[in-house]
Amino acid sequence: MYATVHQFRRSHADESAGWGHALAAELHPGTGSPGTCTLAQVGGLTGLVVALWRDRGSALAAADRRAAHVFDARVYAVADVEGGAAEPRIAQATWFDRPLTQEQADAAEFGGRERIWPAVRGLDGVGGFYVLTAEDRSSLILGFTESIEAMEAVQKTIMATELLPGEDPALLPGPDRVDVHRVLHTSLPSLGLVGEPR
Repeated sequence: MYATVHQFRRSHADESAGWGHALAAELHPGTGSPGTCTLAQVGGLTGLVVALWRDRGSALAAADRRAAHVFDARVYAVADVEGGAAEPRIAQATWFDRPLTQEQADAAEFGGRERIWPAVRGLDGVGGFYVLTAEDRSSLILGFTESIEAMEAVQKTIMATELLPGEDPALLPGPDRVDVHRVLHTSLPSLGLVGEPR
């Protein structure tokens, strides 16, 4: 499975009811995507349209599409997915923009799977996450919760986790940026629907 991530600058004057769904439909009209999601940064001027694709060729073709205010598009492989019971109303985008070595990528995967997800999956309001990895091993982690409060609880829990035996902090440089978004529209598999209708 692959994903495209289109980044756009928000135009608040155009944000009428249903605009998040309309933007996803404009970028990916009837193209067979298994699911899309539109996110709008909380207190910020950017947003994301995420779409899933069954093969790399479809993702590359979709990345070439543009709509008003879109300024960047990237293709990722879907490296991991974990579902959650809560409605995805808030999303945190954790960006690792720098290309990673294979050793760093392996360390990040291990830490996420063995330390972070076990620590947060039982928290109230957790809606799951997607790990997206580019060819240069840069990555984007999308985590979903039902509220800002639940997202803050996830963040605090992650910061409080202790490294497991064998984890090397030198191989865990940390994210380059972290954005919090409102979920305007989603039909991503295993995450359910919230906000605007498809």
